Amino acid sequence: MKKTTINYIIDIIIGLGFLLSLVTGIFLLFNTSGGYQGGRNPQYFIHAVWGNIHTWSSIIMSIGVAAHLVLHWNWMVCMTRKLLSPNKNNISGIPDLKPVCEVMGE
Repeated sequence: MKKTTINYIIDIIIGLGFLLSLVTGIFLLFNTSGGYQGGRNPQYFIHAVWGNIHTWSSIIMSIGVAAHLVLHWNWMVCMTRKLLSPNKNNISGIPDLKPVCEVMGE
């Protein structure tokens, strides 16, 4: 599978995980439960289910972000080097011909 296709799939997973985490987080923020209360609280089950969905979607999103960082590691290293070591000796006004950091390598 091409790296661009893998990147697209990972980005979709991150986006869906983020949206699910956002929706469940807002639900949990505004629909607080009074706790278990020995089974007398019907909201407890709904709150527990939404809490589990929120937790797992956040975990999936975090795994997707980690995979995204691994996929783009070389680009991040290249850009960091370019930002931390500018060519200070260039007084001619001619732009440097430094290697370009590729976003996608096959």
